[in-house]
Amino acid sequence: MFSNIILEQARRLLADKCGALDGEKIPLDQAANRILHQSIYAPHDLPAQTQSAVDGYALGTGGCNIGSSYELTARLELDSFPRFSLLDGQAASVKTGGILPKGTAAVVPGEKTREEKQQIIVLETIKPGTNIKKAGEDYPQGGLLLSAGKRIDYAAAALLSVYGLQEVETVRKPQVAVICLADNIIDKNQEPQNGQMRDGNGPMLNALINRDGGVMNRLVYGGSTPGDKLAAQLEKWLGQTDIVIFTGGTFENGESNFAGIVDALDARMLFQGVDLQPGSHVGAAYKDNCILLSLSGNPAACAVNYHLLARMVLQRMQGLEGRWQRIKACCTNGFAKKSNSRRMVRGQAWWTESGWEVEVLPGQKPSMMRSLVNCNAFLDLPAGTPPVEAGQEVTIILLTPEEIIQQGQP
Repeated sequence: MFSNIILEQARRLLADKCGALDGEKIPLDQAANRILHQSIYAPHDLPAQTQSAVDGYALGTGGCNIGSSYELTARLELDSFPRFSLLDGQAASVKTGGILPKGTAAVVPGEKTREEKQQIIVLETIKPGTNIKKAGEDYPQGGLLLSAGKRIDYAAAALLSVYGLQEVETVRKPQVAVICLADNIIDKNQEPQNGQMRDGNGPMLNALINRDGGVMNRLVYGGSTPGDKLAAQLEKWLGQTDIVIFTGGTFENGESNFAGIVDALDARMLFQGVDLQPGSHVGAAYKDNCILLSLSGNPAACAVNYHLLARMVLQRMQGLEGRWQRIKACCTNGFAKKSNSRRMVRGQAWWTESGWEVEVLPGQKPSMMRSLVNCNAFLDLPAGTPPVEAGQEVTIILLTPEEIIQQGQP
């Protein structure tokens, strides 16, 4: 077991124990934001036949200059399947998406023509191939549509629907159990007595787990349960659980409730303690294919631990790389404390025309929740960093890059 290691080492140790979960077939209508388990290839050309890109006239070979005249030989509807070929100087009226007859050199939009006594007069020069969608032009038969590990977004849903796929094989959602080890934390629906607090970490983790593609399958308050009994209960859950997240509990003389549970489960400890503020008492272990994570009980520290470690585990279990995005930004208001250890300062980042900016949010104590509201980035301050001045460049970790908006924009 490793103790008091750097954050990057902790991430590597966890990454080495996380592989993609099995796949499961689900209806395409329920697959939004899920991760593909296997690559998907085109079963046929798209479009399947050569089609018109506009309403107008398919032109046979011949002069396509202004004033050129064509004999109108057919009028095709969308459901028409032409069994003839256009010859030189012939034309056929077509609809957008309609199948083109053989011999079509180009399609001229209807508004660029004049029809006179079964003759089509072209009112502008048309280059060969204009307004023709060739069979397989979008995707050829056998071509790659979507790679394994691709998130099913709006474009993927549209593409798979066009091909008539009703089911898709996605990575199974990670199942996560959350166990609170603090003996003074109660369910959010209960009325606290002296010294008690309603649980905020459980609902917070549930929201984060759902956002990151997992499912919280149970929330347990085990602070008053002896470690060996809690471990016995856990043993029954491990077959249906991929990650167990513990929050809170005591940590004295290098030992913790988490360490006792790990021993009782006969699990293997990966590390205990990371050089990080807040959340230095974070730990990790594994048993069989289940990852066990011990996060801080303080709300802000719990959130920091989750974003930097637990989220990566969830992502890798879904076949994603689990990388973070670190960039430079200008700190608009500064941070008055010296950082003796590596410190993650909660901030709100945005993009402006002059580059990235970040504001240090109020309420930076580990026990305070204020700094989590509007937090979308951490200022990553190395150990020994002096107080940060307003206007100083800092390194930030973007937590939700897809949600970053341009300052002043809705």
